Amino acid sequence: MDRSGIERKPVIGITMGDPAGVGPEVIAKALKDKELASICIPVVIGDAGVMNRAAKLTGNRADLHIVDDRLQVEDNAAVLNLLDLNNLSSCHFEDGKISAVCGKASVEYILKAARLALRKQIDSLATAPIHKESTRLAGYGELGHLEILARYTNVDDYATMLVSENLRVIHLTTHYPLREAVEKIKKELIIKRLKLTQKAFSQWGYAKPVIGVAALNPHGGEGGILGAEEIEEIVPAIAAAREMGIEARGPYPADTIFNRALKGELDAVLALYHDQGHIPIKVHNVDKSFSIALGLPFIRTSVDHGTAFDIAWKGLAKADSMVEAIKAAVRLANNKL
Repeated sequence: MDRSGIERKPVIGITMGDPAGVGPEVIAKALKDKELASICIPVVIGDAGVMNRAAKLTGNRADLHIVDDRLQVEDNAAVLNLLDLNNLSSCHFEDGKISAVCGKASVEYILKAARLALRKQIDSLATAPIHKESTRLAGYGELGHLEILARYTNVDDYATMLVSENLRVIHLTTHYPLREAVEKIKKELIIKRLKLTQKAFSQWGYAKPVIGVAALNPHGGEGGILGAEEIEEIVPAIAAAREMGIEARGPYPADTIFNRALKGELDAVLALYHDQGHIPIKVHNVDKSFSIALGLPFIRTSVDHGTAFDIAWKGLAKADSMVEAIKAAVRLANNKL
């Protein structure tokens, strides 16, 4: 609320993502949603030329309102607030193609948004997709958004949570080859993730969230017959977390744990590697799924899809995930999940 006691709409920063991908058009499409205009003040951090083109492609008739670092945004559904970094005007790139130019620009949007968030000039951040090969060509070694933001804010305890309706999945590991991911399944890391999850859910109003932990091996290892990770690492981690007051349960076999969550038995699931967590989310409702970063010093949500170079700039990309990410950014700004 402001000083007059009137509830203030949160200002949501939205990074444009890779200019050659679907990011600009899903943003332009999403910001046609009248509900979003009623609950927040969006401001895109990107490039005016690209966003003008995306607006024309998607039929978004809002006028661009260019702002500077002071973020003098307008609360008006007829305008599209844009902080124009003007970092593409003299650069050539091809739609749907990997390029260092687009990789560099996309990271610049992220870092500018992070600075705005740290200064409390925006209440939350929602991000459109970047392309890892493009950012690597531009000289950025980190694997993705979260790694870039964690490095920039000097955070070493962070995780991705995917959300699709009432299914919420935190990842123990994400962007590692499967062999390496399995090697990282250790008691200490599991406890660390459970503590991080407990802290986040507590901030969102959960007194004692119930966190289910997925098993690694078929049938939870069958007492060691099908694998020893449950006995050696996962069960001891859950026991230690429970002694700390965390309501951790499991390990439950991966083929049943997500049904438990969908039935309401679990507030969240700790998946052990990338595909174990991503597959159920995307099977359940891929169009409306989105992600939340845990551990950063500000709120960051994101679409749950990539740059989709194969359909970029053809007007085919769906904006559902971006709409959900922005709505979640608004809820989290109000300390609600």
